[in-house]
Amino acid sequence: MQAWQRRVVEEANLFNPAFCAVLLAKTAEEFTKKTDQALPFPLAFLVLPVVLHRGTRDSLPGSTVSSLLTWVQDHRDQLVNFSGRVQSLQAITREAILFGTQHETLAIAGSGGIAVGARKQSATEKRTGLFTDEARECVDRAGFLGRWFAAAGTPATIYSAWGITP
Repeated sequence: MQAWQRRVVEEANLFNPAFCAVLLAKTAEEFTKKTDQALPFPLAFLVLPVVLHRGTRDSLPGSTVSSLLTWVQDHRDQLVNFSGRVQSLQAITREAILFGTQHETLAIAGSGGIAVGARKQSATEKRTGLFTDEARECVDRAGFLGRWFAAAGTPATIYSAWGITP
């Protein structure tokens, strides 16, 4: 990771660790609501490559009625260079997890998964007045991803569906 001051402004804004931690917290929150378990740690590394990539984000289904495996089969074009996106965003994801745990918006559960921290606040419109419509869409889709992952099976199954290995 480059020092914060040396990052390109656009990159620093898009990959802001606070914003990325909000996305991870929303995913973990929705996953936990469905499963009563923390988000498995490996799944955290799929959130940003899916949610921050407009093409993938826009092609996600509207509800969890569509299974992940069926969606992947119907949207093979979204898998092109997906593993590269995951790899290139690993450091950003780690930085967001560290930022989130330091500020208690995220926590590491006893199982080793990602949980909502004690100081996490919902990303409501009142609290996110400076968010653009796209940022709000990212938060919404991150929540969807948490619910979708909860119904999709094990982390190994989910990784396999996306054509990557942990």
